Amino acid sequence: MGRLAFFLGLLLAVSLCFSACKSKPALAEGASPPVPSAVLFFNGLEADNPNLLKLSFTLEIRNPTSSARLARIESWRAEVNGKKAGAAIALDTGGAAFPLSAAARGKASIPLLLNMDMAALTAEGLAPLDDYQVDLTIALGFSTSHEADSGSSFPFRSEASCRADFPGVRAPEFSITGIAILQAELINTRFRVSLRIENPNPFPIDLSAFSYTLYGNGKFWADGTEKNIIKVAAKSSLHGNLFLLMNFIDMDRNLLDQIVNLLDVNYRFRGEANISTGVDYLPVFTSGFDLSGYSVVLDE
Repeated sequence: MGRLAFFLGLLLAVSLCFSACKSKPALAEGASPPVPSAVLFFNGLEADNPNLLKLSFTLEIRNPTSSARLARIESWRAEVNGKKAGAAIALDTGGAAFPLSAAARGKASIPLLLNMDMAALTAEGLAPLDDYQVDLTIALGFSTSHEADSGSSFPFRSEASCRADFPGVRAPEFSITGIAILQAELINTRFRVSLRIENPNPFPIDLSAFSYTLYGNGKFWADGTEKNIIKVAAKSSLHGNLFLLMNFIDMDRNLLDQIVNLLDVNYRFRGEANISTGVDYLPVFTSGFDLSGYSVVLDE
């Protein structure tokens, strides 16, 4: 009885050993191997000015197998408010291909930067807008091994999409409505420049640190700085006056007679202002302006 029990135990041990050493069952005939998947996340938006916006995304790729893979971005497309964008939008991927670890459920997180040239987007008829919806779609290819080079086959395919919603920000628009001489003396002449500031945004803006220079008939006339904050309501315009002082001490005295006798002038008015928006991704920016045109100079 003892010998029989010994042989039965030995047989059971051998059976368990063979069972443990069996390979994993193959995929059923016609079944496809697990394919890596990808998810795209929108992180946020950065900008130094309204002309170039930088949208930050993260592409997360998950490998469901224990085999090493190589992921590659095959193509991408971007739509702005439902319309396909062209060269105005560029995607910075930071690389051509990305390895996926051999560990089961290994994943890679890839930062992506979508650059939006707002001037070019305007030329494409997709801007300016009060609000933007940008849909980014990434098409991925996967190789069977991370050792594959860029020329290898990437037989597996996957797509990931994400939408970014954000308000548009536009610089204010400036225009001159009139120039007047308030006082002409031997040393000083005072000017009043009537200015129109238009806010095209659906939110109010503040202008501060407003500096400017006036040229008449190609010559420097005067400059100045506005220290008070100028508030412009949403989707509205503001008419105001700027007062400039011309000093003739260091200038040609004949310029005084020319200015006093002028009935009209080809002017150039340039400067810049700090703009406050209250928008998270672009709370403050500097907006420059350079206006030129023809204006009657009134003597008041």
